[in-house]
Amino acid sequence: MTTTEQVCHVGIFVSLTLLSIGVAVDVVFGTSLLDFLLILAGLFVGWVSFLYCLGRSPVWD
Repeated sequence: MTTTEQVCHVGIFVSLTLLSIGVAVDVVFGTSLLDFLLILAGLFVGWVSFLYCLGRSPVWD
């Protein structure tokens, strides 16, 4: 496993974790600024890691 693959996996893992925690906070405590920020951060990290993985893919070589 290369470093690029590890960065991709970690980025997607962090994104899914933030999204899951954000949804759980929303379900348990109701809508708040915290869950909005967690979901927003999860989406941001997810898109950044997706574009990073897409750009570093060996398909483009």
